[in-house]
Amino acid sequence: MNIAMLLILLATGFGTSFLVLDISRAAARRHWPTVDGAVAERFRPFAVFLALFAGPALFAGSVWRMRMADTLSSIEVLVAATIASGWAICYGLVIVQGAWRLFPAGL
Repeated sequence: MNIAMLLILLATGFGTSFLVLDISRAAARRHWPTVDGAVAERFRPFAVFLALFAGPALFAGSVWRMRMADTLSSIEVLVAATIASGWAICYGLVIVQGAWRLFPAGL
């Protein structure tokens, strides 16, 4: 694995998670998890779906909002970016491997 493949996996992971997040926001406005609702209910399938399939995008968005509110230090942003990037690379690897298994001859 080289740097180019890591960049492809990173772009695939973040791109897919942001795509899932945007589609979910558009399709399920009334089911969108809120802080009050998440505390009141212990298990919400939609919130679990978002955490699984749009996790890197949700995490990056939260870090961005906290950084803009000036509640995170530079080191905390660096650590969070590293975690989000690693998560997106893992997610991208799953997607690329799945596409490779689905279309072994190439796209």
